[in-house]
Amino acid sequence: MATGDRSPVDGSLDLAELIPDLFERYFAFFRLGHQDGVVPSRIKELARLKIAALNDCDT
Repeated sequence: MATGDRSPVDGSLDLAELIPDLFERYFAFFRLGHQDGVVPSRIKELARLKIAALNDCDT
């Protein structure tokens, strides 16, 4: 939930809202590598989540 100044109550920032052009370019780049190739995207996503968990990273 956001307060009147549009910042979230939990203190986090919505960077996609602040810099949408950067996120648009990033996801255009990300999708090419994630959806194409020999390895199915489902396996790539599972690997990404496992790596994040091993590094105590919230995704």
